[in-house]
Amino acid sequence: MVNKTGCISLLAALLLMAGCNTSGCLDNGSSIPLAGFYFSDGKPIQLDSLAIHGVGAPNDSLLITPGTTVSEVYLPLRSTANATSYVIHYTYKALDSDRYNDTISLDYTSIPYFVSEECGAMYYYHIDQMDYTTHLIESIEITDSLITNVDQQRLKIYMRQ
Repeated sequence: MVNKTGCISLLAALLLMAGCNTSGCLDNGSSIPLAGFYFSDGKPIQLDSLAIHGVGAPNDSLLITPGTTVSEVYLPLRSTANATSYVIHYTYKALDSDRYNDTISLDYTSIPYFVSEECGAMYYYHIDQMDYTTHLIESIEITDSLITNVDQQRLKIYMRQ
């Protein structure tokens, strides 16, 4: 039989250990722009026949593979550069040609940001300029040019219907 004082002491010790745990960073440490796909009328769209990869990125930079259904994609930026470009290749039967590829280019400023002692430093990015081709993309809207670690869409990619 467990006595009441022993239970209270054990409970207090467990709470004290849990309350003193400061090791680790719970913040999202990545500032990556999230882009959503939309029809030109503003309705969200899901695409399943495209490949997205970085231009000039080291190793395998394939972000989306054909057959993966997506309505959003993260487009990582390089803190050591001031520009990053992505190619969208459409694998739909009638569009599976490089001549229909769209390219999105982002020029940005990397901003070092100290989060905390536990989390350390990270980068925020400010999009200074954006260029894109319009084979199947109708337009792209920047909803917020400051890319932080808050997980929200910063780019809206409007596709032709």
